[in-house]
Amino acid sequence: MSLVPLAALLPHGRPDSFVVAQCSYGPITLAELRRKVAQGVASLKAIGANRVLLATESAADFLAALLTTLHAGATAVMPPNAQPGTLARLAKEADILLREAPSGDVEAQLTALDAETSRMEFFTSGSTGDSTRVEKTLSQLEREVATLEAVWGERFGQAQVLGMVSHQHIFGLTFRLLWPVMAGRPFAAHNHFAWETLVAALHGPSIAVVSPAHLVRLEGLAPVAAARAPLAIFTAGAPVTLEAARRCEALLGVLPIEIFGSTETGAIGWRQQLDADTPWHTLPGTELSTREGGLLDIRSPNLAHGDVLHSADRVAMTPGGFRFVGRADRIVKVEGKRVSLTALERDLTSLAEVTEAALAMRDGELGALLVLTPEARSSLAAEGRFRFERRLRRALADTHEPSALPRRWRFLPALPLDPMGKRDRLALEALLAEAAPREPILTALRPGDRAVELEFAVSGSLHWFKGHFPDFAILPGVVQVHWAMLYARRFLGITASPGRAQMKFRRPIRPDECLTLTLEVQRNRVLFTYRRGTEICSTGALTLPV
Repeated sequence: MSLVPLAALLPHGRPDSFVVAQCSYGPITLAELRRKVAQGVASLKAIGANRVLLATESAADFLAALLTTLHAGATAVMPPNAQPGTLARLAKEADILLREAPSGDVEAQLTALDAETSRMEFFTSGSTGDSTRVEKTLSQLEREVATLEAVWGERFGQAQVLGMVSHQHIFGLTFRLLWPVMAGRPFAAHNHFAWETLVAALHGPSIAVVSPAHLVRLEGLAPVAAARAPLAIFTAGAPVTLEAARRCEALLGVLPIEIFGSTETGAIGWRQQLDADTPWHTLPGTELSTREGGLLDIRSPNLAHGDVLHSADRVAMTPGGFRFVGRADRIVKVEGKRVSLTALERDLTSLAEVTEAALAMRDGELGALLVLTPEARSSLAAEGRFRFERRLRRALADTHEPSALPRRWRFLPALPLDPMGKRDRLALEALLAEAAPREPILTALRPGDRAVELEFAVSGSLHWFKGHFPDFAILPGVVQVHWAMLYARRFLGITASPGRAQMKFRRPIRPDECLTLTLEVQRNRVLFTYRRGTEICSTGALTLPV
């Protein structure tokens, strides 16, 4: 099937019966999409909207809202995240916030878009730490999709596209939504948060779009039969380790295709790691060069005509590509997403409790080292670390995604300095070296007859929350079983190891929650229940040998 520009999709791109997306309630055809967009365009034009903020959970709703915005002649604004504070701030600069395309009784006449004047705005972390607005035209995104289709399209046919990354970000938007729509491949509107559900959805030829954070969490996944293996797995955001790439091939049947690029440039390179020295290949049409210090300069058809991007990426050029050396600015990748240490430090020091703040990475985790005011030190002593850390996280959560917040916290009388009076980065990282805790903070213990009830605080700094899952950290079920057995041994005198464990889940246990765990011995079983207040989170039983 030939590539159809998004600008021409609705007026005369494909037949009415063409399936654009697969939703939980069934397929969405192009005829349905046309009708929804035509009604939405009439509504937006009626209110005179010029700037539209888009934030939807469903990729199908997002496509309809995006096309509605562009056909109404408005600029589509893509927030960097869907946190309430971020949306509230950006909504002040927009005429309307769309969580789906508006409906109505009137349908506008849809004509082809002018791809050069149809505009979208994205946000990315600049080297200064400030959130940088990046404007892109529809024609830039269409050129990128044309390049991707030229390189890989022939082998994919009509494969369905599944996703584990948000359509709100540039990688997910391009690979999970725009490329399939233009190439005539249906995409799944639902975003998968776990490998188990994505693997269950592998029916027929398919392509998966995932983050590097997902690729390091394949342990425990059963190998997929060759007949059900995806044709390709695309990932972007951070380099994938060779170990993770090989595990992906062993379990899912394909080496991941890693994409190198940025919000500004789109995709400029790719690789499939055959060994630890595999370089990146430059995509067709992209010209790369380096300036002083090995910093990468990029000329790409995905940029505005004739523009050159002077990036903060350090590279070593190779024939037909390059090797990535590292970043020259203070942008780090956490869960595959760019986090500006400068911006987050600034937001931390703006809190009433903090006088100085420094951030550093340790073992792949982001840590905060803070100097507190005298009043805050008193609060820390009175509240305890768990409640104090939770208060700081909540203060930041209005504008920062959960995965971008520190996992390790250290409270210091002063920040370490080197002989030149600058912050000592090695000393900061060393201060974060203390291992993340593996047990919750017990706050109450009520023993009974062959039973015990414990209250504890589940700190977000626990080791078990590390990468489980991106943007929605939850306490794994295997840890809940482990804690039940641990405390049964500690407080009920159980010495035998359980032969098997059973669990039922009702709601996930999130970071920074206060829970009650009830343990009760009945014959050869230990029954356990996790509660949050009166709400049951999970129940289970550990069967002991007789």
